[in-house]
Amino acid sequence: VSFDISSPRPVITPFTLRFLQDEAGPRFDTCSAHTEEGRSKILGAARKAGIEGNLDCRIGLGVPSPNWADAAALSIAAIAELKGGSVTFSDADVTLISPPGTDQREFDRIVGALENSLPDVFALHAVLTPDPSDPSQGPAEFVATLSPEGLVQLNGRLNDEIVAQTAESFAIARFGSATVSNRARTDEALPGDWPLRVLSGLEALSLLSNGSARVTAEDITVTGNTGSKSARSDISKLLSDKLGEGSRFSVEVTYLEKLDPVASMLTPDECETKIAEILKVRKITFEPGSDTVDATSLGTLDEISEVLGNCPELRMEIAGHTDSQGRETMNEALSKSRALAVLNALRDRRVATGSFTAKGYGETKPIASNDTEEGREANRRIEITLVRPEPIAETETTLESEEQTGASDTTDQADEEAATSEGQDQ
Repeated sequence: VSFDISSPRPVITPFTLRFLQDEAGPRFDTCSAHTEEGRSKILGAARKAGIEGNLDCRIGLGVPSPNWADAAALSIAAIAELKGGSVTFSDADVTLISPPGTDQREFDRIVGALENSLPDVFALHAVLTPDPSDPSQGPAEFVATLSPEGLVQLNGRLNDEIVAQTAESFAIARFGSATVSNRARTDEALPGDWPLRVLSGLEALSLLSNGSARVTAEDITVTGNTGSKSARSDISKLLSDKLGEGSRFSVEVTYLEKLDPVASMLTPDECETKIAEILKVRKITFEPGSDTVDATSLGTLDEISEVLGNCPELRMEIAGHTDSQGRETMNEALSKSRALAVLNALRDRRVATGSFTAKGYGETKPIASNDTEEGREANRRIEITLVRPEPIAETETTLESEEQTGASDTTDQADEEAATSEGQDQ
């Protein structure tokens, strides 16, 4: 006897889920999923949040988005990070309520990260539950931070989605798309000039090497480190121009010489010396009989590029040398192509090589004997040196030389007159 029993999945409307965490611990009031895989993902997030024992989540039809399980898992993780509160899904509407006494900044950070991670179809409404013992919730604020590594985080509150997208796009334009993380959340109760204040703070932050810009309804505070001696005055002028007369802001920046690209610039001789030191320890080598740089030398090229990044515009020669094995013409051609390969490798590393030249000397300038393998290995090399202007020979003018010149001129003139007279006599 065989049985083939099937049952259609029920239609769940509205498609709901409610997860909460309080004194009784984390739990579901209701849970819905649209696939077995989705249910596993939701229950996995719940177990990470601290739920133990057997869990159930109804599978049914009517899900508002195929990303339902992802949205639910992200929201459950947010409640766990808040250490309490609740999140309720009703189709694509999501309501998150924090536990009483949640710190405003922590709430803004966690909710902002969730808001920016939820799939597009879901709309988040977040509520900060006031602390009964402290009715003040603190002022609304927006904080942008720039790390020494160039990473930017946007936290706090922005007026709406349009302002959030504008602020993120502005930050990407100033700092680069790969460095910006937007964790700000939306709050329609913010003042009308909030977008202007946020964008002004971001522009001021872009003038620093690292630091932060804090925006409130009352003032803007910019702090951090800079390699520009004029950064403080530049930021003050920018904020004054953007915000208008009577605006309140403070600029607390520190000038660090190590961040100053001009002060940290090497002299031409220092550049040549540092490159020579690198090549003395780690030569640039090539695949046998080829102008292809060996993979083991790529790090050496990176180090040289880093040094050249701190050098002024220089005239430098990249010289290729070989040993005496093989024909002289072939060695000269190989050394030239290897020098060109190094030049191109530096250019690929964004080194300004417009004033560089590549030259191949072949076997003509050995630094060791070609009779031994060690000597031949030493002669196969790349050298990077400064091209110094040739000295101009100075002509020394003295009283004695002037007298000699004058006497010579007089003698020549007398000889010419005598010759003329003699010709006339003849």
